[in-house]
Amino acid sequence: MDIATLIGIGAAFLLIIVSIAMGGSPLAFVNIPSLLITVGGGFAATIASYPLPEFLRGVKAIIKAIKPTIPNIQEHIDFLVEILTKVRKDGILSLETEIDSFYERDPFFGDMMRMLVDGIDIEEIKANADAALTKIEQELSTEVSVWESLGELFPAFGMIGTLIGLIQMLQNLNDPSALGPGMAVAMITTLYGAILANALSIPVSKKLKYYKDVELIVKESYLLTVDAIDKGTNPNIFRGTLNTLFGIKGGE
Repeated sequence: MDIATLIGIGAAFLLIIVSIAMGGSPLAFVNIPSLLITVGGGFAATIASYPLPEFLRGVKAIIKAIKPTIPNIQEHIDFLVEILTKVRKDGILSLETEIDSFYERDPFFGDMMRMLVDGIDIEEIKANADAALTKIEQELSTEVSVWESLGELFPAFGMIGTLIGLIQMLQNLNDPSALGPGMAVAMITTLYGAILANALSIPVSKKLKYYKDVELIVKESYLLTVDAIDKGTNPNIFRGTLNTLFGIKGGE
């Protein structure tokens, strides 16, 4: 679990709530029409920007920002090196009984290892892997993009709500006592938009972007493993290659 995501987002909202409570009545910052415009409008416009299944997958991706699916990198490297060592010692067919475990770890890896054990040419395996990687990258990019869109649209609809409130306020210029409360309500939608964008959507999109990059490197390491098995690469040399791929220095 990525505790930093929970701490960061939770602390941001908590600090905002505490600041509001210390400055006066928290209920003064609650306005249902403003919430409808900002939250509802932001989500509605984002839905219009993507096919519905892509939008829903993107929203659900917030779980990845809290509980990422990437493996522990050092354990991952050890796992791949052990596979290479086993093949050099017992031959490629020794992996036949482990194909199911490869699929459980990652279907992308399982597919490549299945083809390798079946004797498929390495160039064909790479071609299939590249096609699969393109699809995976597109899906991950869409998840990031959904949250980036929310980060842009929440403030935009907050501003729309503010303009609506100002127009309604200007219609009551003959009642000076209503101007102050009217202005306060008009500004609340901008506040909602800024909070939702900067305390939620933008941090989530950045965290998803980070994990997207790491996940693609993990996929690349699987492809390197298959290629190393095919070439009979020395496991120690391969470990150095993986360390370089993941940016791990020799002493770490």
